[in-house]
Amino acid sequence: MKSQPRLLTHALFQHHLFTPTGWSEHVVLIFRNRVEAGRLLGEKLRAEGFEGPGVKVLGIPRGGVVTANAVAEVIGGQLDVVVSRKLRAPFNPELGIGAVSEHDALFVNWEIVRELGVSQEYLEGEIEHQKGVVRAYVEKFRMGEPLSLKGSVAVVVDDGVATGATVIAAALACRRAEAEQVVVATPVIAEDVAPLVSRYCDKLVYVLKPVVLYAVGMYYEDFSEVTDEDVLKLLSRLRRAG
Repeated sequence: MKSQPRLLTHALFQHHLFTPTGWSEHVVLIFRNRVEAGRLLGEKLRAEGFEGPGVKVLGIPRGGVVTANAVAEVIGGQLDVVVSRKLRAPFNPELGIGAVSEHDALFVNWEIVRELGVSQEYLEGEIEHQKGVVRAYVEKFRMGEPLSLKGSVAVVVDDGVATGATVIAAALACRRAEAEQVVVATPVIAEDVAPLVSRYCDKLVYVLKPVVLYAVGMYYEDFSEVTDEDVLKLLSRLRRAG
């Protein structure tokens, strides 16, 4: 068994989780917050050889940008955003059936779409709606500048991956933006989702890969909401420093 990152040793907690055989008590590792998670993820990336100013660290707004900033500080990379939006299932907006990102990148989980009987009309409408949201966020967070990654190593960062849709769409966007290499990095990813995400990137880097991941927030002590204003303040501070 591989040793756990040293900074996580404080974060041993008992969680009561519902499993197919009933409620069970599991000892799990959790992060204090997105910043600590990002620092640990940065250490993992550095150990894999991803560091220096040639690495673009792309946080998925909103929470992923906080994590990405901590990653960038550890590896010395350049922080930016890559906007990716979940496609919501009808009657259950928390359930993702795919995602759209910049450069018209699109990922649809056709298995879920078929299982739910999602109509073509609904799917097309949701895609167009979320594309509009992507454009609005690009305008807000990058002043409308298109994502440009030619010749760079792009590290897509989110604060956790439960279904994989948003990071996959973001990885596809990075390909279209001509990144030389695309890495997906996250503090925690569901074990059954990791192989799917790996098919869409050159390298998948993570800190934790639990069998059970009902919600990303269960692996954080503090998973407070991150607002648009929080992201804007962080980006504007970096731009002034640069």
